[in-house]
Amino acid sequence: VLITPYNQVDEGRYLDPNTQTVFKFDHLRREPSDPQDGSHLVVAETEELRAALQKSLSAYVAAHYSSGAVSVFSHEGSVVSCIVSNRFSPNNYWNGSWRSVWSFNPASGQLNGSTKVRVHYFEEGNVQLDTQSDFAADVEAGKVKEAIAKFEGEFQQGINDGYGMLAEKTFRGLRRTLPVTRNKIDWEKIANYKIGGELANADNN
Repeated sequence: VLITPYNQVDEGRYLDPNTQTVFKFDHLRREPSDPQDGSHLVVAETEELRAALQKSLSAYVAAHYSSGAVSVFSHEGSVVSCIVSNRFSPNNYWNGSWRSVWSFNPASGQLNGSTKVRVHYFEEGNVQLDTQSDFAADVEAGKVKEAIAKFEGEFQQGINDGYGMLAEKTFRGLRRTLPVTRNKIDWEKIANYKIGGELANADNN
């Protein structure tokens, strides 16, 4: 289960709604302890929806995220879904994370979501991507997973398209492909001219 504000019971204690267990969590050691029965904290009005969404989103995350996790909680009358995926590869000079929080209110049918992506690439430089996109729509309870999958797919495609545009248009606008003469520079010929000039100067001296 993910550790979030949505399943925090009190200071340092959290609820795992799937096992109906309350446990302590040490944030420094990143270890759970002292499990206790938490069935009295289960919200009966939204538990069926929460459990169904947990099942469908678990399958979705397993299919689309290579190292993802999802937890679904009942929180203040809504069902909140948290999706996390981290990829750390410091030996290859990059790290990345994906965070999504989706809140569905079954009474109003309103789905609100926020997705954040952070990527850090640091080989021979320092390039970072930090972007966020929000979503809001009226959705049927049985279509929440489909709405989340559609939005996140469009969000990822938008990032991919943005990088393609950077390479094709933005970067090209910053620097000419050809010099003002519209002719490619023959660097090898220039180097030969330079060497020839240096040899001529040496002969003269």
